[in-house]
Amino acid sequence: MKRPQPVIAPAIMADEWDVLVSEIERVAPTASRIQIDVMDGHLVPSFSFPYNKTMLSNQQLPHKDTITFDVHLMVQHPQEVGHRFIDAGASCITAQIEGFRVGEAQRVYEEWKDRGANVGVSLLLDTPLSEIVPLIENDAISLVQVMSIARIGYQGEAFDGRAISRVRILRERYPDVTIAVDGGVHAETLPTLRAAGADIFNIGSAIMHTNNPEQSMRELQTLLDSYIH
Repeated sequence: MKRPQPVIAPAIMADEWDVLVSEIERVAPTASRIQIDVMDGHLVPSFSFPYNKTMLSNQQLPHKDTITFDVHLMVQHPQEVGHRFIDAGASCITAQIEGFRVGEAQRVYEEWKDRGANVGVSLLLDTPLSEIVPLIENDAISLVQVMSIARIGYQGEAFDGRAISRVRILRERYPDVTIAVDGGVHAETLPTLRAAGADIFNIGSAIMHTNNPEQSMRELQTLLDSYIH
């Protein structure tokens, strides 16, 4: 598999569909990739759309023809909500390994792939890497997301340095796999994560909580590009 060009991706979370669309529009003119964070209030304490009174039904993601939407499912039993986001135009579904029943992950990933989606696995810092090795080695997934904060489901959490060694180990063992990082990524942590081997940098508060998200995203992408070259 071919690794992607390193990219900055805004990470968005919202309680309602209209808020989600509004947040997407704030970065759409600049973004080529956007991560949508989805939480069910069970796998993680916080929750977001569509785990509220306005469930995802026939909505379509704006700019789905020009932006790669990666939906990060921090939920228990993610099969159905993954299908719903594929229906809405998501290009990639990345699910927490901790949300699957034992032995369920590979089958669900195959279902999503059969629908035309790229698929990824995300794991908590306390989850052993051995939990996802079969998915990588069986080509069940095309992306591994390393969570780089201790507590997921919240934006603005402090970076956890344990993520650096995880990225480095994965890159050494699996040189062709796409590696994403999520949590605590900003101008100070980005170069170290890139040096360790990360490809995709999902960034929440350092983009979406600024006065000018587009400018913040451009500055981070420029930093990443300058570091590469």
